Amino acid sequence: MPVAGYSLPVTTNMFYLLCGKDTYRSREKLRELLESFRAKVSGAAFFDIDKNNFNEAEFDGLLKSKSLFDKKYVITAEGLLSGKDSRNYLSDKLEECARSENIFLFWEEEVEEKSLEEIKKLAAKVQQFDLLEGAKLNAWFATQKIPPSVSSKVIARCGSDLWQASKEIEKHRLGGEVEDRKTTQYNPFAICDAFAEKNKVKMWTIYQQTLIAGIPAEEVFFKILWQVKNLLMVKKLAGAGVSDIAKESGLKPFVAGKAIKAAKNFTEEELENYSYDLLRIYHEERRGGGELVIELEKMMIK
Repeated sequence: MPVAGYSLPVTTNMFYLLCGKDTYRSREKLRELLESFRAKVSGAAFFDIDKNNFNEAEFDGLLKSKSLFDKKYVITAEGLLSGKDSRNYLSDKLEECARSENIFLFWEEEVEEKSLEEIKKLAAKVQQFDLLEGAKLNAWFATQKIPPSVSSKVIARCGSDLWQASKEIEKHRLGGEVEDRKTTQYNPFAICDAFAEKNKVKMWTIYQQTLIAGIPAEEVFFKILWQVKNLLMVKKLAGAGVSDIAKESGLKPFVAGKAIKAAKNFTEEELENYSYDLLRIYHEERRGGGELVIELEKMMIK
């Protein structure tokens, strides 16, 4: 059976884009498409490319037309439209992707509006996944076949975060209880300050208190990622001799002042490594290869 809304086209255009903030549903659709292609495209060879392992020569080879007896390639391209090197390269290659006899499945969390409009003109299918709210969120929970009382608790605890919601639903199905979200005097920047101070014990303690209070690990993750990005940007600007870092960075003066002070506690290499580790943790979680809550804790204490 074909995937809903998708089919193997009669034309050679097999260029698809899945994008949007709701990475849970876009990942589910990507998995669904890949399973369909594995079942329907006999002898196909599958390739996974992301912005960290992107290679122009390899991608050029995947674009080339196949002979009648060659295997068809199915290429999953993750984050290439947001990676600096890959984005520049692809600006002249998207039309070739659409003309290629191979199948290109692009997955992105965010795509610039201008690029998105251009891709819509070329791609066989573009599907955007916005975060669900209100009636649409309730409709998604209705498909999960769990009691309304459980749905209400999960929505109150997780909101539009379907990754966390799916874990809570799985806990319920395994006989566990979904707890009400506890009220707490949550300070989202406390763990950022502990990170900036390089105080691992303080950071770990705040992390545990935050989890106990019912705050999702993903929320903490994005606060730390925000801090690392700011510190790295400020560090680079300071190294380049920029005099007005607040103006050049676009940060508010108070935030920039704190970042300038905190950046002195780190080398640029340290911040680059933290940035890499955080992105690795994020992508492994999305691929089902690791638990963000555990991997984030490991990063804090290593």
